[in-house]
Amino acid sequence: MIDYQVAIPSFKREKTIQTKTLRVLQEHNIPPELVTIFTANEDQQRIYEEALKDHPYGKNIVMGVPTIGAQRNWIEKYYPEGTYLMMFDDDIEEVQRKSGEQDLVPVDDLYKEIIENGFTNCERLGAKTFGIYAAANAYFMKDRVYDKLCYIIASMFGVICDHDTALDRVTNHGEDYEYSLKQYVKNGVLCRLDNYTVKSNYYKEEGGLQDIRTEQYVRDSITIIAEMFPELCTMYTRKSTGMAELKFRDSTGRYKKAEGNTLDAFFG
Repeated sequence: MIDYQVAIPSFKREKTIQTKTLRVLQEHNIPPELVTIFTANEDQQRIYEEALKDHPYGKNIVMGVPTIGAQRNWIEKYYPEGTYLMMFDDDIEEVQRKSGEQDLVPVDDLYKEIIENGFTNCERLGAKTFGIYAAANAYFMKDRVYDKLCYIIASMFGVICDHDTALDRVTNHGEDYEYSLKQYVKNGVLCRLDNYTVKSNYYKEEGGLQDIRTEQYVRDSITIIAEMFPELCTMYTRKSTGMAELKFRDSTGRYKKAEGNTLDAFFG
């Protein structure tokens, strides 16, 4: 069995986390002692401790730092380097697997299908992070492990903790775009389980980034990332939402599976 930990950054969702992500973990018998909830400040820590005082997953609540990008950086350094860490958003309703051409079904075993499967493929590929398909749409999903430049959505992902500050996220909205690119540049490979996804109300749940997310805030964040990695991504506006997003494409090919990649070399 893989030795791993679970981290859940959460902000103003002390009720949501119980009915969603913690319920999912409990249904799949993830040991409570492996799960830590990270709050943004002292006030939030008190609120969560009170709300979860009788909950089996309420024993490990740690105060981190404000804003999701900085919080994820802080969390990954909270654990020893080399820790196999699963990061879950606090509003996961269900972890799903592609079944047939257009159907999604709940996973049978979260540990075996996602955690063990993901980290085993990371070891095989030499990747330091793995994720799942971003859209819960079976039509576009494939029964494959994708190892090229791709978007690793932050809703549920695994990472082998690396304390290199060059990997630190500087954005909040789009921090998972940014982190995917930085991991790709440094390690030359990513790992995505394209036949798995999650059910979640992106952009609709109260709390989290919803308190500060505006169309302009999103565009400013995406612009920062696009300017950081002009050879690897292009910014565009999604017609259905009006929000700025990124398309990934390695126009150079020089980072893929390269030996000795460094972010300093990329930005230098």
